[in-house]
Amino acid sequence: MGSTRTAWHVLLVALLSQRGSRRFEVRSEVPLSAEPLRADYLLLRRSAEPSEPAGTLRRLWDLLPSEAIVEFKSVGRPYRRRNLDRLYSYLLLYFADTPERLEQRSDLCGVLLVPSRTRSLDVDAAALGMEWRDLGDGYWQLRGAAFAFIVAEIDRVAEAEGDDLLRLFGHGEAQTREARRWLAQQLGAEEMAMEMQDLEGFDEVVRKLVATLPPEQVLAAYAPEQRMAGLPPEQRLAGLP
Repeated sequence: MGSTRTAWHVLLVALLSQRGSRRFEVRSEVPLSAEPLRADYLLLRRSAEPSEPAGTLRRLWDLLPSEAIVEFKSVGRPYRRRNLDRLYSYLLLYFADTPERLEQRSDLCGVLLVPSRTRSLDVDAAALGMEWRDLGDGYWQLRGAAFAFIVAEIDRVAEAEGDDLLRLFGHGEAQTREARRWLAQQLGAEEMAMEMQDLEGFDEVVRKLVATLPPEQVLAAYAPEQRMAGLPPEQRLAGLP
């Protein structure tokens, strides 16, 4: 688990392999995760002073300590079994590696953003000995572990807070011009579009943008033959005199 391998590590694996129990296979330098240990987001508190209200996830920020590790699960890639265990492991490793900033475990928490609570999440929380505390409007606190956890159900939070931009990240569609404009601006930014276009979920983002546009605006982007492609013959002839 240590990051520094010494000559003694090499000798110890030889000792364990040669003189340890034959009931066990000994492996060294084993990756413990199929995926890189990289959190989705890290939130660092800049100041303890009150600030103007946040524009999204409005109740979340006052629930956070000085630092928080955030994991986001999308509709296309939802929460999977043991994802909570993985987030817990991130907290443990990060806390162990940052003693200069984090004096106690209460200085750090985990945040899980999900479209909605799922049975697999409930099962994992119970297996870890955690209990749910309802904070209202889609916010939950998981208690009983060494670190605090906040779970936010995006669909419920977006509805309760009237946050149309946040709604895009759950099962909902954009309902306001502001949300449609924001999404179009993000996709129109060349650097961001290049970063996203080869990633899983890009088609879902584009679909949500197209769903916000009037049908005539969408059709205007296609040649007549493209508009007719895929239609049965009777529908192709329906509008002809």
